[in-house]
Amino acid sequence: MNILILNGDRDPRPGKNRLYRGTYRSHPSYCYGLPDEHEINQLFFWFLEEGGELGVVHDLQKARRFAQLWNARRTPPDRFEVIEVTDGNAPVREGTFIRFDLSSAYNNSLLVPGLAPIMHPVDLPEPVLESNELISRNFAPQLNRHGLFETFETAGLCLRAMNALQQRSPNFFEWGDFQPTGLFVIGLGIP
Repeated sequence: MNILILNGDRDPRPGKNRLYRGTYRSHPSYCYGLPDEHEINQLFFWFLEEGGELGVVHDLQKARRFAQLWNARRTPPDRFEVIEVTDGNAPVREGTFIRFDLSSAYNNSLLVPGLAPIMHPVDLPEPVLESNELISRNFAPQLNRHGLFETFETAGLCLRAMNALQQRSPNFFEWGDFQPTGLFVIGLGIP
């Protein structure tokens, strides 16, 4: 089981989709108001050790406890969610299915900006800009209330279109090994 502990925007700059609840969100941190020996900080050290830079952990009980301790220190709706992530259409044991992100290593995402078209002048060939606008017009309306795709098939089609545009204009998108990723809230979130 691949688990993420996520909350809110990781990047507060303008242009982000405020509805987005995919893989590119904030991870819990060290609690500076408490000593290293406190349970929340001990769980933070576990999180760093097991999750590394990507924050993917595998111990559901510890993940839930860490999120619970952080959530007790916050006020709604600022809450951490424990999320199971799956490759593609893989089944999950439990949870509320919030649908599909286009994610790399269960971390970065192509859906953070909500597939918004480029609104400012850029020095790119017209066919590249038109292709991006077509992707935006076709796929942005298909994002659900969480900023994710409802179906694996739609997520896959969007990724294929984005890959084609990336072939025409390298570095148009932040790139990596992106794939449709299923997200299931399995604790302490608001489904």
